[in-house]
Amino acid sequence: MCPKTQQTQFVAGTPVALGHCAASCASSPVLLPMCQTPAVVPGGQVARAVPVLMAKDRSFADYPPQYSVDADEALVHTYASFREEPAIALSVNSRRDDAWTLCVAVPTPALHNPTLLAVNYMIRYATTADEGNATIQTDIVLTTAALPTEVVSARAALDVYRPGGAPRMVDQAAALCLANTVAIKCNGGGEQWSNYLDTQSVTPNVRVRDTAQLYVIFNVEEHSTFRTARSLSIEVSATWQKEEVEIKAKAEEERKAKEAAEKEAQKLADKRAREADERQAREEERVWREEERQARREEAQERADAKQLREEERIRREQERAQAEAKAAGPKPSMQAAPQVAAVVGMKNEVPKPTVEAAPAVADEAIQLHIKETMAKLKKDPCPAGYEFVKVEGGYKCKGGTHFVSFEQLGMK
Repeated sequence: MCPKTQQTQFVAGTPVALGHCAASCASSPVLLPMCQTPAVVPGGQVARAVPVLMAKDRSFADYPPQYSVDADEALVHTYASFREEPAIALSVNSRRDDAWTLCVAVPTPALHNPTLLAVNYMIRYATTADEGNATIQTDIVLTTAALPTEVVSARAALDVYRPGGAPRMVDQAAALCLANTVAIKCNGGGEQWSNYLDTQSVTPNVRVRDTAQLYVIFNVEEHSTFRTARSLSIEVSATWQKEEVEIKAKAEEERKAKEAAEKEAQKLADKRAREADERQAREEERVWREEERQARREEAQERADAKQLREEERIRREQERAQAEAKAAGPKPSMQAAPQVAAVVGMKNEVPKPTVEAAPAVADEAIQLHIKETMAKLKKDPCPAGYEFVKVEGGYKCKGGTHFVSFEQLGMK
């Protein structure tokens, strides 16, 4: 290749264009990002690649393929090519037609409604002894129209394009455009060859009905001379999938999705069951702690009752001891004379009343009876529960804490 020929490499679906530099190699071609507005690069070319449809899910093939010898075909590949070399290259030279089109028909496999998974093409176009730069447009289309498979004038109407000049717009009502590439080929105009390279790979994932045809359409608009020679090479491959394979794949995906949903539902049910068990455990623990607190309260009450009984027993013993000591000391003169005085004045059943100091801590039967009679005289309600009266500050009070009779009311000094 001439040292003054500039090269543009193909990266991720962007066309490759090799253009001859008419002056020097000082400037290098620039590749524009996809869908960016085209711009002219001095000494290079302007290119844009716009894939229309892309695959929506995972890769459609495994490599190396993991198929057994008796397995059904999962993928089908078809190929198409076109080659013309000097000096008979491209008969349009004889007509000096500078705008021409070539439609390469890619075979559709003999399958029922196959799915087009991928299309790959490589194009090399070279010219010599031409004038000015050329505009090149490459389209991948699916259409039900029958297109010519030989080189024809671009002025000839094709059903897949809307009326108008270059670049040509695909009529979406007549064809489905899978990819579109527009480029400017830089021509040197001398005896050296100016080359244009374009490689494209698209994954449309489109189901193709029996009447549809896949085409790669190569459009050129250039400025030729009587000495212009052309060389064109196009290679196309397509990857197809059987409809039943797609149906099986969808069924398998649905089955896996169903299994995943069932597993998720089971996980949710297990989670809810665990949460219910945890709530039940917390409730049982709460009840147990409440029962434990109640048991401690009852135990404390029992200890308090036992202490109260011990205190009452102590008071009773002290009273008995005091009564025994008083009995052992003998009756006092006043106490011995009391029955005689009572008999004289006619007061029968008069019970001698002890002094406040000698009064027992817990009222004995005599004092208990005296308290009852005194309360009746004072028109006080007797203790309905029949509690014993105990000695307190200023008198006797029932153990219930409600009824009280003073020493003065009892006639005790």
